[in-house]
Amino acid sequence: MNTLYLWVLGFRMRRSINTTWFFHFILGNLVFTLSIPFLTTYIIMKPHWIFKLFLCKVINSLISLDMYLTVFVLTMISIDRFLLVFHPVWYRGHMNPQKATVICLFLWFLALLFTAPYLVLRQVKYENNITICYNDYTVSGQWNGQRGKLHEKNVKWVLFCIRLFMGFLIPFSIITFCYVKIFIKMKRERLTRSNRPYRIILIAILSFFISWIPYHIWYGMSAEKDTFKQSVLKSLQLLSICLTCVNSCFTPVLYLFIVESFKNMFKNSILAIIELVVNETFTSMNPAN
Repeated sequence: MNTLYLWVLGFRMRRSINTTWFFHFILGNLVFTLSIPFLTTYIIMKPHWIFKLFLCKVINSLISLDMYLTVFVLTMISIDRFLLVFHPVWYRGHMNPQKATVICLFLWFLALLFTAPYLVLRQVKYENNITICYNDYTVSGQWNGQRGKLHEKNVKWVLFCIRLFMGFLIPFSIITFCYVKIFIKMKRERLTRSNRPYRIILIAILSFFISWIPYHIWYGMSAEKDTFKQSVLKSLQLLSICLTCVNSCFTPVLYLFIVESFKNMFKNSILAIIELVVNETFTSMNPAN
């Protein structure tokens, strides 16, 4: 579904600022979906990791990359809508699809930057003939003893705070502020004839935050894993993985039931492909003249 959306956004719709935002938003989800077969296998075989060190680093880093990128893009969309409503003259004079693309590339860079620590820390270890993929907060065993445990705990909390604030609280505050201000202005001045464009954004935002709240709770609890039962942590981890997978794979389906023009474009695109395949098939079956 994400691939089809990218095709429609990239080739069937006229390039605009809005399509640029959602192209990169969907692309982030698509990148994450590539890891789902590996995560599913890991859940079934847990705690055994069968995909070696490279994929241990990459697959788990894709989770962070998707989280940061999608929330950054959603935040940028809210700022974009805010500027359009409150500063329309400046917005139309300074924003265009090319600048939106540059901004999205910068957001990719930021997402990769915040993901980099997990790419470094992720390691594998062997215990009782089982390969375990985990975050090595001791920096490959460089910290030992009681002092090492203290450093390890501090690193966990620093990374958790960065993740919580940059990947959740700050974006959520910006998004909430922008849309509350927009809603008040549009209701007071009756600036819109349809609320469909904002429904799709609202669904994207709600689905993101609802899907990632359990993940942040699990991540914070795992920093104090001795305080909580392992069964609780494992259940919460499984829930968080399932919700993020559902968010990345199935949220785009909901868009079809909201935006009529996009639904028609998507439907026509599928019909066009089917018609082309059928025509070529029957043409190839015709005897040569």
